[in-house]
Amino acid sequence: MFIELQNHKAHIFEHNKIDNPLSNIFIIPGAGMDHRIGSMIDLSRLYSKYNIYSIDLPGHGFTSGQILHTVEEFSDFTIQVLKKMGVSNNIFIGHSMGGLIAMDLGLKVETKLTILMNTNYPLMVGDMLLDHAKGNLDQASEFFTKYGLYNIPETKIKAKTFGSMGSGFYGRDKGTIKSPYGTKNIENDPQKEINVYPLKRLFNQTQKEILSYDLKTCSAYRNDKLKELKNIKFIYGGKDKLARYNPESEVHQSIGTEGVTIMDETGHFPYFERPEDLSNILEKLITNSDIWNVNQLLLVCSVFF
Repeated sequence: MFIELQNHKAHIFEHNKIDNPLSNIFIIPGAGMDHRIGSMIDLSRLYSKYNIYSIDLPGHGFTSGQILHTVEEFSDFTIQVLKKMGVSNNIFIGHSMGGLIAMDLGLKVETKLTILMNTNYPLMVGDMLLDHAKGNLDQASEFFTKYGLYNIPETKIKAKTFGSMGSGFYGRDKGTIKSPYGTKNIENDPQKEINVYPLKRLFNQTQKEILSYDLKTCSAYRNDKLKELKNIKFIYGGKDKLARYNPESEVHQSIGTEGVTIMDETGHFPYFERPEDLSNILEKLITNSDIWNVNQLLLVCSVFF
């Protein structure tokens, strides 16, 4: 669906729709990516209790309008969306830069649960990655997948001369792959290029250098109110080179490490590398948050009555 805002036409993908949900779940993608990361996270067992949405941030996917350059601006944009939708006390799941946005939202609006995937704070981005992000989107996604991936799932091939089902590739011959990015010569491992394409296709910016802007946004974000964060959980990849878990980092020094889950043998993209395991972890965290809220309500009732 599309929502008209003052400076944007926001695109929000609805995974399902029910009346009177326990809460609404919003999935916020990382740098350079669009709403389709939500399609890699299977929360279908929660459809009977929650409405689930994936957001296209300004400069990404189908959202049009003014380009934003700070985490605070992205969170304010999201708050505008929430107000237009008339929803509150939501659950936010943010990946990488999306995690910083979810964190900022947790300091601005009443939030039922915040889940940060592959997000540390501060989230510093190296100069090498920034340089690659200034190039074309294929170059930038190439760098991300090279250093961010640890597990590369096998992609089924329809036939020897064709690419994978649903991958977007439509030819493979003598090391040459034709893709939506154009024809590429793959000298060593064309199969690997096909395998990583379902992840690469999620990088979907509306203007050149959006990914570069996003990465600078990550490095620049600072907030001195971390101790005020409530109901927050973290998911890290044990092999993530881009956002390593560090118990000594500022965010964990501020709010502790109790809510940390580490996915072993996983890099920066758990929804691509181990989607089933990630979905199970998210489902458990969300379900447990409801149990915790019910217990809190019972405690309050017992105090007053």
